Amino acid sequence: MELNVIHLATVTSTQDVARAMTPRRVGAVIIADVQEKGRGRRGHVWLSPRGGLYVSIVMRSDPLLSLRAGIAVARALQKLGIEARLKWPNDVLVHEKKIAGILIEASEGMAIVGIGVNIDSVPLPEATCVECEAKRSVTRDEVLQSILQEIETACGEDIIKTYRELCCTIGRKVRIITAAGKEIMGNALGIDRDGHLLVDDGKNKHMIVGGDCEHLDAGV
Repeated sequence: MELNVIHLATVTSTQDVARAMTPRRVGAVIIADVQEKGRGRRGHVWLSPRGGLYVSIVMRSDPLLSLRAGIAVARALQKLGIEARLKWPNDVLVHEKKIAGILIEASEGMAIVGIGVNIDSVPLPEATCVECEAKRSVTRDEVLQSILQEIETACGEDIIKTYRELCCTIGRKVRIITAAGKEIMGNALGIDRDGHLLVDDGKNKHMIVGGDCEHLDAGV
């Protein structure tokens, strides 16, 4: 994928900039120093102070793109010696603290992959950052280049197999709020071949297509 990197100072969100591009081409990479209205999945706010990595990448649509992007971010952080894992569907955690998030938005046959990584600051008490975990100075560009490389690397892999290896949700007690607003609590059995989360609530088994996931136990 040929990349066209566009660096901006302050934006509402890199997703907004990518969506407004005319023409919009695969390979456009929008990176901003600050987002005034950064957003995450399901309308959540993504705090975006100066010093973090806020980037949107225009890519071809792919049913497993969300998982692929999560794999790329987790692996990029692992290269820095950080024990990054994936909470379904694509939150990147280190010892249960969020270090990065991913937002996929479809637009005119393409997908805009938004990635936010806490580099040198922790915006919330339940979060962590790259420099906190790596115990050294790390540049935003260093993390970005590694993520872009890992996105390409993941193209030729069995995405589901790799995702399962990185996922820290499997085997955990979870609380799910589905896209329709339904609450499901139970044990996360695994990830099916389409990337859906399988949950057993003790009475029924559920295939979760999308929603928010909360880990209810401490994990390993």
